[in-house]
Amino acid sequence: MLEEVLIRNRDIKKCYNRIVKQYKKLGQNPSISTVVNDAISTKAPSYYLTFDYARRLLSQYRRKQLPKSYRRLRHDMVVEIARKVDRLIQRNPSLSESDALSMVLASGNASRFFISEVSARRLINH
Repeated sequence: MLEEVLIRNRDIKKCYNRIVKQYKKLGQNPSISTVVNDAISTKAPSYYLTFDYARRLLSQYRRKQLPKSYRRLRHDMVVEIARKVDRLIQRNPSLSESDALSMVLASGNASRFFISEVSARRLINH
């Protein structure tokens, strides 16, 4: 899981830097908060989860047992993954949930970086 976090951090920093350059090309100088929010709202190349952890989260979600301590973003990520898994199975009923989950994780294409602005600011400033 540590490797996934390191990759996520690198990807967020790249995205942040790309957005800063885009604003500079336009002659704009937005606040750090604006750029960070733009970056974390951008499509992410991955969910940054191991298969085993994602399977455990999906199982907890299906049983309505996700920990209440989970923040909204973590919950939203699990819901997004579950919907993608369900769509794959609906299109191909012979797929097992594990196979569909593997496909979702392998394809990446998360709708956003599922990280808070505060956490993103902290890692960008390091």
